Amino acid sequence: MIDQSASNATKIMKKSVQELRAGNFDSAVTLTDEILEQDPNHAGANALQFSALFKSQRFEQARRMGTKAAELNPRSVFILNNQACLQLEAKQPAAAAGLLKSLIDQFGERGQWLYNLALAQKMVGNIDYALTTFARTLDFDHQHDRAAFQLADCLKISGNPEQAVRAYDFLRLLRHKHAPSHCNYLHHAVINNSITSLDLELEMALWRDRFIPTDRCYDTHKVENEHQLRIGFSIGRLPSIWVQSLIAPVINTLAAGRDSVHVYWHDDLFDQNLFADSVNIKPSAQLTDADFARKVRADQIDTLVDICGMRIGARQRALGLQVAGQQYGWLGHEGRYATPLVKILEPLMGSHCYAANLNEIEYTDPLPENTFTTTGTHHGISNETVRAWSNILHALPTWKIHIDATNKLVNNRIRELFLEQGIEQDRLLFLSNPTLENGAIALDNITENDPVSVINALHQGAIIVAKTGDLFPAQHTSKILTQCGRKKWLCKSTYHYQTQAIDLATSVGRKGLTENEFERSKLNDIAQFSQHLRSVISP
Repeated sequence: MIDQSASNATKIMKKSVQELRAGNFDSAVTLTDEILEQDPNHAGANALQFSALFKSQRFEQARRMGTKAAELNPRSVFILNNQACLQLEAKQPAAAAGLLKSLIDQFGERGQWLYNLALAQKMVGNIDYALTTFARTLDFDHQHDRAAFQLADCLKISGNPEQAVRAYDFLRLLRHKHAPSHCNYLHHAVINNSITSLDLELEMALWRDRFIPTDRCYDTHKVENEHQLRIGFSIGRLPSIWVQSLIAPVINTLAAGRDSVHVYWHDDLFDQNLFADSVNIKPSAQLTDADFARKVRADQIDTLVDICGMRIGARQRALGLQVAGQQYGWLGHEGRYATPLVKILEPLMGSHCYAANLNEIEYTDPLPENTFTTTGTHHGISNETVRAWSNILHALPTWKIHIDATNKLVNNRIRELFLEQGIEQDRLLFLSNPTLENGAIALDNITENDPVSVINALHQGAIIVAKTGDLFPAQHTSKILTQCGRKKWLCKSTYHYQTQAIDLATSVGRKGLTENEFERSKLNDIAQFSQHLRSVISP
């Protein structure tokens, strides 16, 4: 009888394994239940059912039986690794890291274990450890694209923009058929000034040839009524400050008129409360590019404005099919890179600009005398910018510089970069939203300016030292200064930028904008800006 029971269990186990390998996880669970009813401590049935529950993402059930499965199968590295994955899924990275370290200590290093350990360390916030371990994962498996992505992401988080660009480049070579990886590389290459205009054109041509199905392009339809447009806005993942201060107000203003305004939102972190009831919200994060293209055509959109570019959530492949009668690329603060068949809106807007002053910001202690403030350093600074700022500080030994970064990892990296240029850390200040006096000097980041910070500094009466941009971010600071009548603050070269900062620091009677001058510039006149934008996109 015992032999017959064991024989039946063996047959059921064999069938369960076949079902598991075929992806029929529910069937595998049902079959192993037959064995566990007769023998609750059957090691193989516990292990197999745990695997089936894990693979079918029934995580809570898998978590309940995981401990017993591990006790009955103490040498099963598969079960131990899955337990760690369950802890990661449950947002318990410290516990997962401990289990993975134990696993590696017992059985040696394996690529997937190292990857999971690095992921746990990243979730804990130990970015330096995660960087080393993701790199070690790639030593084991050069084709591990998820490790390559996480490595690049950690380099960005830790304030290493140049190295991050190289890592994103490596990733897109691993995922040569994966359009989002190419988008990601191009985005980071542009914002870090790591690509020339010519190379960008070549990259975009490669991207178009590889990912746009030219044999299936839609024909553009005629705009029925230019006085009552159906306008669509395609929005991916953007910094929330951009959406709140610029994009949502523009969309709401346009929706208050005669036009029908639709928002296609490709980010799961969607906040519908940002938009007025008159805006037609179309959550589309789960749509494929083809389904998105069909959706836009079905909605008979006359003019589609892409507010994503090459960021996460990009719909560049769909836009390449010409899904609307007119297509524009506009990121608010940047946007000189997009797929063909998309007109870039920035240069068409001329000097008209809108940059909201965020009055809800609570300013802290006053900035000390003889201290520059800066913009656009939240995620690190390029070596070019550090060199320029260091040269200014070398010429002004009594001056300090305030960096508007709050992430400790980024701050540590910035300290290292300045130290390499001979600037000691006691000359660097990391304050949160300091109060600026009229005439304070703000150094705009050479390679990645920040119009939100610029407008807040202007509103407090600061003088902006800025370099006219090339690729990024579409010379937005230049437009702000031109519109408020301070084009003289713009510099054509890095050398001019440095000398202007030094000359201003040593001059007396420096004056920024008065509140009246700021208001006259109409930089915060959303109605005027939206009206001009509407006139530009009219047929």
